[in-house]
Amino acid sequence: MQHLQPNTTLQGGKYRIERVLGQGGFGITYLAVQTSLQRKVAIKEFFMKDFCSRDESTTILTSSTGSNKMVEQYKKKFIKEARNLARLHHPNIINVIDVFEENSTVYYTMPYLAGGSLQDYVKAHGPLSESEAMKYIRQIASALKYMHEEEHICHYDVKPANILLDDKDNAVLIDFGISKNYDAAGHETTTTPVGMSEGYAPIEQYQQNVEEFSPVSDVYALGATLYFLLHGKRPVSAVHRASGTALLMNKQLSQGIKDIINASMKISKRERANSVDGFLKDGYFSEQKTNSFNNSVADDEETIIEKPIRQEYKTNVAEVNEASSIWKYILGALLIVALIAGYMYYNKVSSQNNKPQIEKASYQDYFDK
Repeated sequence: MQHLQPNTTLQGGKYRIERVLGQGGFGITYLAVQTSLQRKVAIKEFFMKDFCSRDESTTILTSSTGSNKMVEQYKKKFIKEARNLARLHHPNIINVIDVFEENSTVYYTMPYLAGGSLQDYVKAHGPLSESEAMKYIRQIASALKYMHEEEHICHYDVKPANILLDDKDNAVLIDFGISKNYDAAGHETTTTPVGMSEGYAPIEQYQQNVEEFSPVSDVYALGATLYFLLHGKRPVSAVHRASGTALLMNKQLSQGIKDIINASMKISKRERANSVDGFLKDGYFSEQKTNSFNNSVADDEETIIEKPIRQEYKTNVAEVNEASSIWKYILGALLIVALIAGYMYYNKVSSQNNKPQIEKASYQDYFDK
């Protein structure tokens, strides 16, 4: 058993679990009832799926001393996540109602948003119109601008599944599990690794290159989220794009939207739009005459193809492909040499066959000797 069962109570009956809403690598989120107010809430429980288990009393256990140390490290980060959320005050960021420890783990309580995620909405209704998509994107961009400029926090997991809709059809950013705080000098305040979501994470997250404060990582994820809302599918991952795989674009999109997606989803951090302002201001990207728009999509095109960027990312897939091509040439040359050698050997054997033959001993005679 991993998750709490329905009707389990927490905090002496203050909360009653109804069901599981979702589970990731570091936590389980439940739908619950705050009994005193008879209102529904969401409760997130710290639970590392690969290292934690639960006994019959609901207490969480770890398998070994080494695992316990790592779990404790991430538990501290979970508590920090709750405290970070509790101090954030923005209409498009989920707020924390309560934080408490129980069952040898930590929980925090949030409002329950019944509208579901943008991912679920698009799967149910299909791609959104540009105006509808930009409404939600601008709301999340506003939340990120507040985080970046006032709190020095990067989210690092912006994606449609982490954007919920409230009862007024407003977008709300959730799940700060892999977010990072940075000090005034722009250096990370914790060294725990950052995960990534395929299709939405920029290439620097795959390389754990997030030590310095850099809002451009969230810019990439927000651009990828916009892409999903308009196409109904996840964009090609940054790793595959770095090797030259095309990012397909709907030809019917306006040039302004193409500019936003193109400028925000550049593979290179240095070429990418450096803030979320472009999502908030109409025409902002087209007015910025920078090299971020060298590869913008024309009206009669439908793909963006990024060139490999070996000079900045020395371990990306492009280099692996380049090395593979070199080996193909080497193997081809070796094959030609082998064919020539075989031909020479055949001629030699043929000439020897014209000479008188000496009777050969049988295999049994050979072993008898």
